[in-house]
Amino acid sequence: MWLESSLEAQSHRRMHALALEIFGSDAAPPELRKAARKVVRLLEDVIELPIADGKILTKASKKFAKLAVMLEAIATEETPIAA
Repeated sequence: MWLESSLEAQSHRRMHALALEIFGSDAAPPELRKAARKVVRLLEDVIELPIADGKILTKASKKFAKLAVMLEAIATEETPIAA
C-alpha cells in the first residue's frame, strides 16, 4: 500500500502526507520511520505555504526518493517466491 502511494506521490503535499503516515505507524520498521521522519521534518514548516523555498523542496524530494527505494526493498523482501 505504501509502495503504491509512494509511486503516485507527485506533489510535496502527498509526499508529506505519506511520510507522516509512515512515521506515525507502529507497523513500519524503525529505519523506515526514521527515513519518513526526515521528509516530515523538512516539509512540516513549508507544506502549507503557497510558495516554498526550492532548496527545501529539492532536499525533501531527494529524501522522499530514498524513502521510496526503502519501501520497494521491503516489498521485494516480502514477496513470496514461487517454488
